[in-house]
Amino acid sequence: MLAIRPKDTQLRDTQQTVSLEKDGVEIELHGCAVSRRGVFGYWALVVCTAGLAYVASVWYPGMYARLAMRPTQLAQASYIRVQQGDKQLALERVTASPSDGSFESGFGESKERVECNFTNKTELRAFSFRHHCFVFCPTFNAFFAVSQWKDAAWTRGTATQVSGLSNNVVAQRMRVFGKCNIDIQEKSYLQLLWEEALNPLYVFQVASIAIWCVEEYYYYSAAIFVISLASIGSTLVSTKHTARRVRAMANYVCAVRVLRSNVWSDMESSELVPGDVVDLAEPGLDVVPCDMVLLEGNCIVDESMLTGESVPESKVSVVSGDHVLESIDVAAHTFDPAVSRHIVFAGTRIIRARKARSSYPGFSSNSAQPFRATAMVLRTGFCTTKGTLVRSILFPHATKFRFYRDAMRFVWCLAGIACIGFIVNTINLHRLGVSPGEIAIKALDLITVAVPPALPASMSIGMVFAARRLRKAGIFCISPSRINVASKVAVVVFDKTGTLTEEGMDVLGVQTVSQTLGEFGELQTDPWGLENTSTMQDPGEDAKVGGRGLSVDVALATCHSLSIVDGTLVGDPLEIKMVEFSGWSIDERNTTSDPHETPTITACPPQSSHQAIRVIMRCFEFAPELRRSSVVTSDLNGRQLAAYVKGAPEVIRDLCHPESVPKNYDTILNTHTQGGYRVISLAGRMLDIDAAQLLNRKSIECDLVFLGFLVFENRLKPATASVLCELRDAKIRTIMCTGDNPLTAVSVAQECSLIAPGTTVFVSHLKQPALCSSDGNMFVPLTSVEWKESTGQSIELDPVTLIPKSTDPHNACKTELNRPYCLAITGAAFAYLERHAQGTPAWKHMLMRGAVFARMSPEQKAALVDHLQQLGYISGFCGDGANDCAALKTADIGVSLSEAEASVAAPFTSRVSDISCVVQLVREGRCSIATSIACFKYLGIYSIIQFTTCCILYSYDVNLTNGQFLFVDLFAVLPITVCLDRFEPFSRLVPRRPTASLASKRVIASLIGHTVLTAGFQLAVFAMSASQSWYHAPEPATPGDPDSTPEKGDLNTILFVFSAFQYVFMGVVFAIGPPYRQRAIRNYAFVLVTVSLLAFELGVLLGPLPGLRSLFGLVKVQVGWRFVVFGMAVANFVMCYFGERVVFPLVAAPAAKMCRLARLVFTGRLSEIARRNSTKGLIDAVDTDTELS
Repeated sequence: MLAIRPKDTQLRDTQQTVSLEKDGVEIELHGCAVSRRGVFGYWALVVCTAGLAYVASVWYPGMYARLAMRPTQLAQASYIRVQQGDKQLALERVTASPSDGSFESGFGESKERVECNFTNKTELRAFSFRHHCFVFCPTFNAFFAVSQWKDAAWTRGTATQVSGLSNNVVAQRMRVFGKCNIDIQEKSYLQLLWEEALNPLYVFQVASIAIWCVEEYYYYSAAIFVISLASIGSTLVSTKHTARRVRAMANYVCAVRVLRSNVWSDMESSELVPGDVVDLAEPGLDVVPCDMVLLEGNCIVDESMLTGESVPESKVSVVSGDHVLESIDVAAHTFDPAVSRHIVFAGTRIIRARKARSSYPGFSSNSAQPFRATAMVLRTGFCTTKGTLVRSILFPHATKFRFYRDAMRFVWCLAGIACIGFIVNTINLHRLGVSPGEIAIKALDLITVAVPPALPASMSIGMVFAARRLRKAGIFCISPSRINVASKVAVVVFDKTGTLTEEGMDVLGVQTVSQTLGEFGELQTDPWGLENTSTMQDPGEDAKVGGRGLSVDVALATCHSLSIVDGTLVGDPLEIKMVEFSGWSIDERNTTSDPHETPTITACPPQSSHQAIRVIMRCFEFAPELRRSSVVTSDLNGRQLAAYVKGAPEVIRDLCHPESVPKNYDTILNTHTQGGYRVISLAGRMLDIDAAQLLNRKSIECDLVFLGFLVFENRLKPATASVLCELRDAKIRTIMCTGDNPLTAVSVAQECSLIAPGTTVFVSHLKQPALCSSDGNMFVPLTSVEWKESTGQSIELDPVTLIPKSTDPHNACKTELNRPYCLAITGAAFAYLERHAQGTPAWKHMLMRGAVFARMSPEQKAALVDHLQQLGYISGFCGDGANDCAALKTADIGVSLSEAEASVAAPFTSRVSDISCVVQLVREGRCSIATSIACFKYLGIYSIIQFTTCCILYSYDVNLTNGQFLFVDLFAVLPITVCLDRFEPFSRLVPRRPTASLASKRVIASLIGHTVLTAGFQLAVFAMSASQSWYHAPEPATPGDPDSTPEKGDLNTILFVFSAFQYVFMGVVFAIGPPYRQRAIRNYAFVLVTVSLLAFELGVLLGPLPGLRSLFGLVKVQVGWRFVVFGMAVANFVMCYFGERVVFPLVAAPAAKMCRLARLVFTGRLSEIARRNSTKGLIDAVDTDTELS
């Protein structure tokens, strides 16, 4: 939800604070006006710096605003500077349009509205930021989001009047809300080219090419220029393709029929504004263009594009007295389930729209259109639910993943090394008498060597290959950066039904109850025997509890919200199974003589049955907060009225007459749930014919007669158990989060090994909530939650410490208390502890010990993921339905199991119908991050090797030749880098997760170690060569002119050949396979490139190939010394290989501890060590191998 409330807004003249809750940021709005003097000064600075000031203003957007703008009041601002902290996010132009006074209403939430009146003399001042549109309210001197606008009539429960909106109102609202489409402006190739060309990396490359041209490296400069153009072109094409895909998914315009000024007219959906009345029964309207509330009729829609769930949803029109319009919070991202059943969302596909008799005043049976299916527009464009989700794709949440931040830090470290080399070589070249111009060129060239421009780009290639492999596996990604985040997943939360278990449940049977005996009978697995379970067999007891005339088979056949589309039942798969088990058939028929009357759903008994046809008169769909659904049925004559209710056993029990509840209710329920079955309670009551239509839902769903249990068998998916075992073996914690019964969930968790064998399970039971004591004791609320062993053993948890204790001191079993244990938490206990005990040790212990979270609402699922993230876990969520959307968006890695190729429900959408996609995603994530780090280290060491080579050569005022640079960068380093990115993931997961920080001790130890070894071996080869009698040091061709020193010579040849071997061998060193990637021998492209380069370099070194020596500018070196050079290269490789795999990992941890201890001692923060050690025990006891970075 986007929140801008007066109480949260600092109403100052020139600035305002706004909270974008759904975007997870808080921004500041600063009023600005153009300063002519400032603009002149800015452009003068641009001219004087030859455009560098303009480039700097592109990199640092706040620069232009500070130079060319002046602060002003928000009411007179021509620009709004949007800031987050000290960082400027955007500079947006304020547009002004005339107001005719028709746009007047309130902003904010339904309960806290701010009336903002616009008169004829008021200008409508607005601006947009990230597709959020803000309108200035002169009453409060502040900007408010148009997504919070609500017509004043809606707050009074009144929809648009019967004649529709007037033209004046439409024109004014169109100026404010804009076109009704999610139109993402697609940048032209020229704009993309300009933005890409001003990227710091390409600017650096342009400067480098200029320096190389001055040094006459024309071939190399041309090659780099062509590669840069190809890279920019590829980026432009990829960016354009992605933008077109997102735009095609987001933008939708169709023909609609709209009521305006008492006239129905056809127009494009882009012309709709909030308050318009639309005809949903129009044949050409297949996809809903905006969020609308259903006024008349009903419809069935497919919301899979938004939710990833392919089960159709039924939508019903608002009913007078339901107060739906008043309770709608237009600023909310999602609606309460009681409201959303009346809302058709943008992007959903209409399966069927059915007309009903018009309820608008002024229409009679003689009117031209007495039957309609209409809806009123609530939100348009980016204000819709679809628009919010699309915006989350365009502007994703910033993750706490530090990899890319560390990469740029390392680039700056290399730049620092380059600056040091710049200073040292400047002094040395000046000592040699080199001309100032030549010193500047060579010193700047050294910077281009030390900082490889392709470093950041090369680290994302592995992610691109991973995304391609995922796509081939049926896993589609709308946020590729999340692939690397998957490498660090420490906990994965799974939904149960449809995710861990099969989507469709099979009815095991119905356990009916005899009111005479007061107990359950046998489980009825044959539907033909259910007719004999009618409560009419017990007339005495039935009269006592009001149950005469109720029947279990009628309850099964009628207590649902199914619809019929093209002769097929559409709706909840569970209800379809229930009806199929009953043996009854569902049909639609007119119960009146009016042919225009909306058909009603009827249930027809089998031919062998003595039951009468039942008509479903009213239907109260399943409500998550109530955990039940109900119907009102009658016979064809409308005389025998009965209500049937089904829902959670613990809920239905409280609604039934105590006399109708069997004595062994809990025993039978526990037997079924502990067996892993899903249990739904059935109940009913007879209704008075005259009062039935006047009763509300609450009055109908009370004083019920309990009828029995409907038992479903929910089988595990074949891959569930093996995948969970693999995740557990990899030390990835798994949690089940479901809306099902806790004991059923525990049983399924034990069956699929989500709960390890031998683990004791404690289930939460919420007692009468205890109020906090007056002395502020935070542990008082904890005593309101009891933790009982799931199988009924005499053992429980202390409510404060959550440590097991025996409830029978005389028979305490110490071995039982010492067994590993976990928790099963109900939604009620979770909500209570979240409100009253959050932040206590018990709360954290519960989150870390919890294995099953049952009876959880969609909001609680998202809250659970959020709390796990607050503990430091990189979390994942895997689900398959609309109830999981909030959790899928909250999690770091959200995986939606859906048939759709891509939806905005989650970052990842899998066509694979089981949770094996989670393992595949984690494997690819680990491979991708390992590949990115390997490429990072390789390119970092490559720059160090070349930097060392150039520094040694610069000491004699020589450098590598054009051909040498060309070979190293294009024919050696580039192919090796690409092949390093093509490693595939390892076949299994291992307990240790890869490091995701380039500042980790292992990466730093590796970089430092290889820097010392590679630079040391180069210096050693140089020193050994210089001591040979045949060696000739570089000398100026013209005495006294150091600029005339030729590049060809013994030093250049030896260092080039030796460093060429170093580039190849270091590629082999960093080609690490298991445990995250396949072995290097399986990467055939890498093997081919490596062998080819080594053979070629050996030919250059050892073979009599004068043509190659001439091409690279080499001289003939003594034959015996060639073998020494190769031997030194091999020795360098062996030491680096051994160091990377053995030495550096061993010394990394002790060295890091010593550095950390030294820093703590130096800063006087020794107390921090004691604090860390005091909290380590609890974390290690639960998850000893959880890396929270």
